[in-house]
Amino acid sequence: MKNLFRLLPLALLGLTLAACENDDNAPEPEFRVLTFEDADYRGTDNGGLGYSDWSSLIDYPQYEGGLLYPAATEWLYNWNDADNTFLASQLVNNYGDNKFWGGGGHAVSNYADTDLANGDYQHQLAVYGTGGHDGSKNFGIHNGSDQSGDPGKLASFYFADGIERVVDHLWVTNTVYVLNMMKNGGDYNPKFGDEDYLKIVAIGIDLEGNETGRSTFDLARGTDFVTEWTKWNLASLGKVAKVAFNMEGSQTGDWGLNTPAYFAYDDVAVRF
Repeated sequence: MKNLFRLLPLALLGLTLAACENDDNAPEPEFRVLTFEDADYRGTDNGGLGYSDWSSLIDYPQYEGGLLYPAATEWLYNWNDADNTFLASQLVNNYGDNKFWGGGGHAVSNYADTDLANGDYQHQLAVYGTGGHDGSKNFGIHNGSDQSGDPGKLASFYFADGIERVVDHLWVTNTVYVLNMMKNGGDYNPKFGDEDYLKIVAIGIDLEGNETGRSTFDLARGTDFVTEWTKWNLASLGKVAKVAFNMEGSQTGDWGLNTPAYFAYDDVAVRF
C-alpha cells in the first residue's frame, strides 16, 4: 500500500504532462478579421444600392446624410462581410423611420478628430484619434442603447450564413462626441465626476435566441477615459449567432442613458 501512495503522485504528474503536451499540439484557431478596409471588401450588394467597397457606406454629412437618414423608408442601412467573417449588420428600426436616430445601428466611418470643440452630434461618426485601429482608415461606429436591455432592440452584428462562431475579440475606443460630453458636459448631462461611469455590454445570442453570456468594457470610470484603441476579448461569450451591444452609464433619466450612446470599433476577429 505504501508503494501505491508513492507511485500515485508520479502517475498524476504523467497525466498532467500528457495533457500539456496535447494542448501544445492543438492546432491554433484560424482567425478571419473584419477590417472595414476597402482592400478587404467581400460584401455583396448591400441594400440593393450596388456598393463595391466599404468606403461607399460612409455617409456624408455625418448627421442627416442620405445613407443613415434616407428620405424613403423602404431601405435600412446595412452591410455584410460575406465570404470572410460572414458578419452583417443593419439599423435597428425601433421607431419605424429607418434612420440612425430611430434605435441606432452600426455605421462604417473614416471620420477622425481630436478637437473636443467638434464633439457634438454633428460629428457623431468621428472617432477620437487619427483613424482606425493600427493606423487603418475605416472602422465601425455603434449608436444606441435600450434601458430594457432587450437584445431585439439593440444594435448588433450577426452571422448572415446562420452558423454559430466565436467572436474572439475586437478593438474599441471613444468617439469625439462622447469624450467631449464626458469631459465637458452638455445640455443633457453634466461632465463626469469621480463616481460616474460609461460601459459597453456585449450580449451573445445563439441560433435559438438564448443568451450565451455577457461581457463588459469600460469606456470611462470616473474621469479616467479611454482615448486609444483597446482590445476587448469576447471569447467568453462562446459560439454565437449574434452579438448585441448595449450601453450603460451613471447618468440616466426617464428616457434612459443621457450620455450619448456611441463607441468606435475595428478589426473584429472571428474564429474559424
